[in-house]
Amino acid sequence: MNENEANKSDELIKIKIAHLIKFAQNFQGIEVHVLISGKFVKMNYGSEQFVDILKKLQEKKLEEVYINQVDCKRIMAEIQQIVSSKTSTDQIKMQSSENSIEILKAFITQMGITKEAIDLLNSINKNSLGILQQSPNLMEWIKRFKTSCSEEFLKSILTSYLACRIIDQFPWGSQPIKEKTCLASMLCDINLSKDDFAALNDYEENGTPLSDKIKQHSAEIIKLLSIRKDIVSSETLVIIEQHHERPDGSGFPFGIQGPRFNQLSSIFIVSQQFIHHLVRCNFDYQQRRAILERVYEVYRGKNFDKAMGALVSVVNK
Repeated sequence: MNENEANKSDELIKIKIAHLIKFAQNFQGIEVHVLISGKFVKMNYGSEQFVDILKKLQEKKLEEVYINQVDCKRIMAEIQQIVSSKTSTDQIKMQSSENSIEILKAFITQMGITKEAIDLLNSINKNSLGILQQSPNLMEWIKRFKTSCSEEFLKSILTSYLACRIIDQFPWGSQPIKEKTCLASMLCDINLSKDDFAALNDYEENGTPLSDKIKQHSAEIIKLLSIRKDIVSSETLVIIEQHHERPDGSGFPFGIQGPRFNQLSSIFIVSQQFIHHLVRCNFDYQQRRAILERVYEVYRGKNFDKAMGALVSVVNK
């Protein structure tokens, strides 16, 4: 190791070693720092390979390292090339997309929102939906990717897809509106961990109490994104703000009630709920009527009835 300590800890971004390994062929040569006894120490590669060093750190039970902010931007640019590449297979694109979102979580929560991050999220969604739309049907697409992509990533893409199809049922539907909705799907839970998602699933299924951190995560994301209203639209912000709310006021973080939901939020919420229950029944599409009834039990009233009507129309086609 080189004893050149990093000058400022706020210039370094924490990132999981596992994520760097997944994209190792693209990121060799970036500066990697390790926190030892309260000091940042830069790794000296010598003749060793990038992946070998990272794996040795993992063997020492180290899960995270630190990289420079300038390298973060380079990583985002590299990932965007992979996701957008016409020569990559669909499988590689999907896996790259999921891995990139995990990396972006660290960048966004530590650096704040940037144009580069938003551009990459839009590219990930566009390419994922493109792959989905090329499939014979929704269930064929799910069969292809449910074993290689995480449940939460699949839910995000499927929610985007379903919400876009519902939006097409309305006369005001447009491509910009769909893009704003898809961005909300990418961002709405970006500050949650796998354990947080498990707790949310338990809450949805069994009513298990949630921690204050999870209850407030939508408000925290809004606070983070509101600083950059030049690149995140008000429609996207409202969807994120309301995506865990319920028309009877029992949702979170604000406990808002029916009249305060706009049409776009209600479309996103019923899409998200339908996909949530579809995943819970192991993607058994034959249960779609039972799922629709379950969603309608909770999500009804002004704006939600129109959203549910459009959802029923799309799901039964």
